[in-house]
Amino acid sequence: MVESIPGRVIFNNCVLFVGEVRKITGKRNLSEKELETMKKATLIAALSSNHSWKTSKYLNNYCELDKDALSEEFTMSAKEGWKSINENDVEEVINGADRNGPFNPFALSMYFYHAMDDHTRKEYTEIFGKMQKELAYGLEPMEKRI
Repeated sequence: MVESIPGRVIFNNCVLFVGEVRKITGKRNLSEKELETMKKATLIAALSSNHSWKTSKYLNNYCELDKDALSEEFTMSAKEGWKSINENDVEEVINGADRNGPFNPFALSMYFYHAMDDHTRKEYTEIFGKMQKELAYGLEPMEKRI
């Protein structure tokens, strides 16, 4: 669970993360660290309302489970969606959409189960937990980095 932290810190983390994503969008051969950044960006795209509307509606209890839609939106996020995330997408996913707090844990678990195969599910579940901690606490505000 991510604790509440000042919005400015979150926004700075989001800006820095999106900057990292922009640096790798055109690369063909990614390092291990860049590959992890791509996977985090894939999750941002897959869970944000800007890229995956049906998934976002499901995670926020606005609609019923549509297994095919979840899988399709994840696939689109992994192919191209990750390249066009923005700071608002990152903040939405880290904080939980609609500012209602974190995603419903049961809905999130069902999302991972239906949107991905077994190997991918395990990997992305770990990445999601790690990403939440890193983006919320791992980077200092820009003022302190100078």
